Amino acid sequence: MLDAAQLDPMGSLITEARSDAGVAALVDTRVRGFEPAPGDAQGSGQYQAFIVLSALNVPVHPSLPVTFAQYGVACYGSTPQNAWAVWGAFVAVFHGTTPRVKSNGLGIYRTAVVSGGEQDADPDTKQPLVRGVISVIATTQVVT
Repeated sequence: MLDAAQLDPMGSLITEARSDAGVAALVDTRVRGFEPAPGDAQGSGQYQAFIVLSALNVPVHPSLPVTFAQYGVACYGSTPQNAWAVWGAFVAVFHGTTPRVKSNGLGIYRTAVVSGGEQDADPDTKQPLVRGVISVIATTQVVT
């Protein structure tokens, strides 16, 4: 049985995306979990780029402190081409990225983009976006 509280990999993914120069050049720090923050979509009356991650499946392994999680990724852009550029920058950060330990002690063994490149538009605002799914193998407890 796992006694310690489960760590959530989403915060580490957000921090990692924000700290990447390629992603930051396109979205600044507008990488969010669950939903956009007020003002993310509109800047100076025009659409602006941002990323939203949402947990799809974050199961705890029955006997080991690991998770094989999947997160939905929505990369919004000012145009369809800009949304694709945001998606490409996100993929460059996470596809096939190997082990690292984050500042909170979370161990991420591997991240990989497992589906995506689906061009779409937000159903409410019509802002262009590209959707995908990232798979994360991570610890659920602090690695020392």
